[in-house]
Amino acid sequence: MPNPITSILDRICFEIFKGHCLVYFLINPSGTIVQWGGDLSQLNIPAPGKTDKISDIIIFMEGILPLKEKSMEFSCIKLPSGSCVDALLFQIGKDYGLIIWDSTPKEECLTQTQQKCNELSLLIEGQKNRMTRLHDDAFFGDLFQALNFAVLEMNAQGHFVLTGTPPAWVQHIPQSGRILAGMAYEEDAFSFLGNFIREAKSGWSKHRTDSFKSGLWIEKDDTGQELFFEATAVHIYGRKLIIISHDLHHPMETNAIIQKGRELALSFHSLKRSGRKLKSMHDELETRVKERTKELEEATLNLANELKERKKAEKEREEISKRLRQSQKMEAIGTLAGGISHDFNNILAAIIGFTELSLADANATPLLKDRLEKTLFAANRAKDLVRQILTFSHQTEYEKKPLKLKQTVTEVLNLLQASMPANIHIQTDLKSNACILADQTQMHQVIMNLCTNAWHSMKKTGGTLCIGLKDADISSGKLVGLSRLMPGRYLLLSIQDSGCGIRPDIIEKIFDPYFTTKGKDKGTGLGLSIVHGIVSQLKGTITIASQVGKGSTFTIYLPTFDRPDNAAPSKELPPAGKNETILLVDDEPFQTEMTGQILNRLGYRVVTCNDGLRALDIFREQRDRFDLVITDMVMPKMTGDRLSEKILEIRPDIPILLCSGYSDDIIPENLEKIGITQYLMKPYSMMELARSVQGALKQKSVFDVIGGSSGRVHGVWPHEGRSVIHSGFLKLPGQLFEGCCFLHSDGPE
Repeated sequence: MPNPITSILDRICFEIFKGHCLVYFLINPSGTIVQWGGDLSQLNIPAPGKTDKISDIIIFMEGILPLKEKSMEFSCIKLPSGSCVDALLFQIGKDYGLIIWDSTPKEECLTQTQQKCNELSLLIEGQKNRMTRLHDDAFFGDLFQALNFAVLEMNAQGHFVLTGTPPAWVQHIPQSGRILAGMAYEEDAFSFLGNFIREAKSGWSKHRTDSFKSGLWIEKDDTGQELFFEATAVHIYGRKLIIISHDLHHPMETNAIIQKGRELALSFHSLKRSGRKLKSMHDELETRVKERTKELEEATLNLANELKERKKAEKEREEISKRLRQSQKMEAIGTLAGGISHDFNNILAAIIGFTELSLADANATPLLKDRLEKTLFAANRAKDLVRQILTFSHQTEYEKKPLKLKQTVTEVLNLLQASMPANIHIQTDLKSNACILADQTQMHQVIMNLCTNAWHSMKKTGGTLCIGLKDADISSGKLVGLSRLMPGRYLLLSIQDSGCGIRPDIIEKIFDPYFTTKGKDKGTGLGLSIVHGIVSQLKGTITIASQVGKGSTFTIYLPTFDRPDNAAPSKELPPAGKNETILLVDDEPFQTEMTGQILNRLGYRVVTCNDGLRALDIFREQRDRFDLVITDMVMPKMTGDRLSEKILEIRPDIPILLCSGYSDDIIPENLEKIGITQYLMKPYSMMELARSVQGALKQKSVFDVIGGSSGRVHGVWPHEGRSVIHSGFLKLPGQLFEGCCFLHSDGPE
């Protein structure tokens, strides 16, 4: 059975492409013909043998195999037999297929096309030869003369001059005398031609290469006849020409053009008038728009300023509200502190009093005496603590006195060590024993605030807290950056941490009130502001050096206070009484018991009473028995000031010593009106009580205030010009006494 593919291919060759003389070959990779088909005789191709290679039959296949591409085309190949063929070689798997067909019609068409191209080339060459004649001025002159044209050509200087033989009518165009004399045409804005020349030069400067016309314009001759001219701008072969023509239009067409021109002129003038009116309206509208825009800008600016002021006012209100809330909190703390201190001072008074009594009887037992002294020291420390609470809540005034800052630093560090985490280490370098004139509570607060801030900056990562104390003699040349200080001796307190540091953009704000970088409810922003205020009050200054990621160092400069070496408070014995009788009134039984025993030991006879009404009855019955009345301020049935008032009504010359554990109970103006001479704040020591009693007995007409917690005089009121009490420090040769000095009319005592 014949191969069906062979049959299909033969049918394609002999029937479908019969007129194209199509033949095919199937070739193996070595180039041997495996199969072939089609009418080879029409293409004068010999029939191949079984072992013939394709290059033996088809000469142009020599060296083609193996094929580098998937296919290859051949066009108009001449065979040795003279036939012209096209061929297509392509891969079929590992074998190759070759299709060949007659291309004689194609060759004939190409031959004819080539002949036409040659003829066209000759024609173009002839035209080129003709065009080169355009560079000949004589040719140009003859051409323009034949066309009745006048030609102006731009020379190298950019001026237009007449070229060729001009027609007779040239004398009627503007500046004809100049151009006929060989001079350049003067460009002007008053003639139609002058304007067109300017337009042409402007177009050529913008690389315009096409030709363009000026349109008709009219000139009059000597008889008044209207002549029509038209100019054309041409840029050809590097030459820039203005070609002027005359009377190229039919007379009827010319009249129509003139009429149309006149209509356009009338329309132009009408539009021009409308344009002027429109421009006037436009200018007026633009002026109004500018004025309205200016008004809107001013209104916008005013609105922006008003919004800015409102935001500022809202911010100030918010700040005031915040400060008010803080003030209310402080007031609440102060009220709470005052209530606690009243009760706590009563308790401390008993502890201190009984401890001092026990110490007086413990001389024979050294161990017991040592323990009692420590108890008394702790009680006095508690008394100072209550005073600090009251000072912080603004219940008492600050008191400046010689203070050895080294002791205060040590006390603060002892408190901090109990609460600091284990990953924070404390290093101290306390080289100075100098004194400063300051309030101990305030300095305690300064050191505590700075150390607490340093602790918080190292809370997450841990680190080292360094506290240093040293003397410094600062001369005028060393005051750079310390403008608030005067030359002299200073005590330098430095607190350094290895925490996160302070960013440069906020370091100038850290002393501002209410500025804080801590989260909500974690800081008030008052700590460093208070520190700065206290240091400034003490005529010192504070500096800061900080680096982000490495820590901060606060350095405080405080002026030193020269205190003699033997300036420690005198250990004198409390003044004794002379068997005077004292009425002691207090609603707390342990207070009357303790104070009574102290007064008995001091040499006084004491009558105690725990009820104000009962005390008033006793005094009324034995008014001349008592030399002094000591009464508590706050009592349930009758207050101390009311009792004092009743007693003074009975006997105006009796001295009264008023005691209280809370300073707000004492209003000096009211007590002065009543006639009370002195008051004493609880808790008080045996020495303070003894001095107050002696002062009351000796100065019956002077109102004096001796602060129990402060240990100093708070205020004085002269009475009848007889004496005045001064508060502060009494400095004698070699000694410094803290307390009061009485000045009588007959000399000091």
